[in-house]
Amino acid sequence: MPLLRHKARPIAIDFGSHALRVMQLAGRDDRIEVVAAAHHVYPCRAQGTPRPEGEVVEALRGILKRQRFIGRESVTALDERQLSVKNIRLPEMPDSEMASAVRFEAGERIAGLGDDAEIRFLPAGPVAGAAERQQEVIVLATPASPIRERLELLSEVGLESAGIDASLCATFRPFERFLRRTEDQDQANVFLDMGWSGTRIVITRGNQIAFTRSFDVGGSTFDELVAGRLSVDFVKAGELRRRVGEDRTDRRERHTDIDRATADSVDEAVRPAWEKLGKEIGLCLRYYAVTYRGVRPDAVTCVGGESLNARHLEFLSEATRLHCHVGFPLRNATHACPSPIFEDHGPTAEWTTAVGLAMKPASCAVEMVG
Repeated sequence: MPLLRHKARPIAIDFGSHALRVMQLAGRDDRIEVVAAAHHVYPCRAQGTPRPEGEVVEALRGILKRQRFIGRESVTALDERQLSVKNIRLPEMPDSEMASAVRFEAGERIAGLGDDAEIRFLPAGPVAGAAERQQEVIVLATPASPIRERLELLSEVGLESAGIDASLCATFRPFERFLRRTEDQDQANVFLDMGWSGTRIVITRGNQIAFTRSFDVGGSTFDELVAGRLSVDFVKAGELRRRVGEDRTDRRERHTDIDRATADSVDEAVRPAWEKLGKEIGLCLRYYAVTYRGVRPDAVTCVGGESLNARHLEFLSEATRLHCHVGFPLRNATHACPSPIFEDHGPTAEWTTAVGLAMKPASCAVEMVG
């Protein structure tokens, strides 16, 4: 029986660099229903080329016109381009003193914030083996301008903001609901959000985020490597790489007309980037192990648009010596809306940020504005 539509949550909007995704859910963690979902893939642009705000506004306006979303409230996220994220260590102190200590440290360590900056933090846990009792804290800070610009954009399309979150929290939220048992609390989990403009790692202990870091290796990096290797332009390189990926991804029953030699050249072009990413992930896991002395994870859950290429996950598994698999953010969810997005019953990993935003609030949420 479908959930009552008046129980629909705010409209979640993922402003990705390569695609715009909009989703609305209803229900609770144990019974989630997709009320509406739609996306718009932008034309390919060279890495570092800013996307005009007008293009984003028109794409969002078109989605809202085509799909039946309920209400005007929305929830969005700030990403690495707008939000500074830093792990810091502080002496153990009462909760009443933590906010002011974090604000002081953020002002000292993060440039360009200003007096009106929004600063939030995630307690990551006590540091193991420190001479004096210390705790790790993940600081999230942004100047006022990105929030102001986001609110203006939403207003332009007739929406109101119910909250602005951090994208790293949204990445974890669809999986956090399955990590609340007592036996999960000491278990380390690794999530890798692989997008077009970059990649973020989130390491958690139980249902608590313990470490995060971003890398400037993403789909645009791979497209540039393929373009250089095959002497083709950036846009054509991206199209070629995705066609090779579709042909080698288990969940898609497609076959391209690309010959084996070309496909192998594409693989060889991107392999160094995956090896570099694997080494960076290894350093992050070492930091986690030294800081918290936790159990080393044996797998990496990969989400984001770049996680859907089975061959690339093989490269990453080889580089990290961990099993790298695609995450399923809509596990146990039902779909009330007919949409081609869900027709192949795949993991919908590219929707993870949108799903996480649509599931707010949760214990790991960081509200930038309410």
